Amino acid sequence: MQGFKASRPEEVQPVPGTELQRALRPLTPEQLRFEIDMCIGCDRCMRACPVPLSSKISIAELNKATIDDELSPLLVRFTDECVLCGSCVPVCPVDNHRDLLMLSLKERLGTSWENKADIERVRDMLPKSWSVSQLLTRLREQPMLGDEMLIPDNYLLHLVNSSQLRITQPGSWLMREGEFGRDLVLILSGRVEISSTGPGEAGLPLAVLRRGEYFGEHEMLSGQTRQTSAYAIGKCALLVIPEQVVQRLMEIVPEVRVFFESLHLERSIEAVLRRLPLLQGIATIDLRHLAEQAITRRYERGEQLFDEESQDQPERETLHLLLDGFVKVARKLPPGKGRKERIIAYRQNGDYFAGGLDMLGDQRAVKVSAITRTTVAEVPRRELLNLFRRYPEVKTRFQQQLKLYNDAKLAAQSAIFEPFQFGQEQPVAITTSNAAARAGLHALVDDGVIEGTEVLVIDLAKCIHCNECEEACERRHGHSRMNRNGLVVGNISIATACRQCQDPVCMLCSRAGIARLPSGEVYITESCIGCGICAERCPYDNIAIVDLEEQQAQHQGDLWQSFSAFFSSKKRKLLPVLTTPGPLDNTPPLDPVEEIRKKIAVKCDLCAGYNDQACVQACPTGAAIRVNPRTFFGSTEEILLK
Repeated sequence: MQGFKASRPEEVQPVPGTELQRALRPLTPEQLRFEIDMCIGCDRCMRACPVPLSSKISIAELNKATIDDELSPLLVRFTDECVLCGSCVPVCPVDNHRDLLMLSLKERLGTSWENKADIERVRDMLPKSWSVSQLLTRLREQPMLGDEMLIPDNYLLHLVNSSQLRITQPGSWLMREGEFGRDLVLILSGRVEISSTGPGEAGLPLAVLRRGEYFGEHEMLSGQTRQTSAYAIGKCALLVIPEQVVQRLMEIVPEVRVFFESLHLERSIEAVLRRLPLLQGIATIDLRHLAEQAITRRYERGEQLFDEESQDQPERETLHLLLDGFVKVARKLPPGKGRKERIIAYRQNGDYFAGGLDMLGDQRAVKVSAITRTTVAEVPRRELLNLFRRYPEVKTRFQQQLKLYNDAKLAAQSAIFEPFQFGQEQPVAITTSNAAARAGLHALVDDGVIEGTEVLVIDLAKCIHCNECEEACERRHGHSRMNRNGLVVGNISIATACRQCQDPVCMLCSRAGIARLPSGEVYITESCIGCGICAERCPYDNIAIVDLEEQQAQHQGDLWQSFSAFFSSKKRKLLPVLTTPGPLDNTPPLDPVEEIRKKIAVKCDLCAGYNDQACVQACPTGAAIRVNPRTFFGSTEEILLK
């Protein structure tokens, strides 16, 4: 079979599949040669690699491919499937950087979308009356796909091959408000009505979308639930593109990422501005101008937005809007108080504040830290002052807010502009119960419990420590996906199990190995290869990686031993499974052995597909229950006021 000619370094294309490993930097030619010379050919890295195809490739072949122009189709496919998880690095006896060697090889190969797309597969997907050229014409009507210089036809064909073409009948529901979903939907023909739930659960029509338009981009970028519903007015032809496919297109063509992110941010900022009581009565065109001028910044978990000791403090007249995420507002305490800081409030998407100044009333800054991934929009001071000149009533409202300072109300105000008090800070009496409530709230927030939508809690007053919840989970799934021990708040234990976060940072898988059902359950798909990236990103250690090869070796023996071990009620384990293609994998397997997984991720998915949850059902005393943390524990404001 004819080999693949690798491109020279000067022809390097953007590398898809490396979005999650931005910290990696490619090796220089000298470093590359040194790494290969150091390799002793032990193949430990290939045995540790979770990519199923690695079992058919030796390290000698991979080393040769790293510096050779001729690559076999098998090596090309393996390189494309590598996710740079780093499993190969710690097992190397000479401390080679195999991940950086793979990055260099990926750069030389470029994107797989440069290869000729399977046009016959595209034809098989089309309605009988459609041609490939007609399909390409319809795709070019989409604003983000119109530039042929940036996005050649071959990219579009790969896009179609990795997506689903749906022909819907009139009246079909395409998405429902409140459900989870991260697909982008392009309208190729027909009309789609977008509506929102109104009073009495009646649908309020918002817009009618036509050919050349799209929907689903907000949920794709934010990971939040659907904000609207959509149904087909007439017969429609839709291209449903999985999030991972859009992400790949964004990596190859950065202009597509800029298009979606700019649009999403402007809409989000304008929506928040429109809800602010301070800005009521401002013309839509002026609100849109503020949104366009706003500067957005992203912060990772634990990163500081402002620091009261920082020299680079925000200006007082600057508005900061939380577009998504959850932040903690704190204040350092004088020495001798026993605690380093006092937490004033927690804030989430839709909330806002003025810079980082004087939120406690003494004209000093506070410390604001991101608890989750957070996006903040900053309206520059000059734009706000211009607005004051055009709308004196807004300036009056702003000044009135500065006089409303009340420390007792401070704890209860989450979505209200923090006012200023130009005087001495008044001491607040904190009772024992209030202090305990605050301590409990801080523990729930710091440990990420409030981020969850479904949390497994155990009432310690009822629990008899029989461990039946864990054993029931293991009987059903082969491995226990939970640990009943965890954070304790009062008489409630927060079990160590996936909480189905509102914004799951684990769901950044280039292979679509982890996904979310419309009802909210985050689950491991059959595309998972156990690379461990999702487990590494989960800040609560609620995802485990199971080595299927080691597990199989432990159960080697005669036929009867294997048979009895598999059907044992207490010792049942998962066996290696054949994977089914994910949304990015359309290459038919050359050999079924290539598809056998070595590892797999394991996490709680709320027993998706079953009529009950094993852990809850098995508890003999009713101590284990699933709860929504905001309903069960109360909102941050309610707990702070206790």
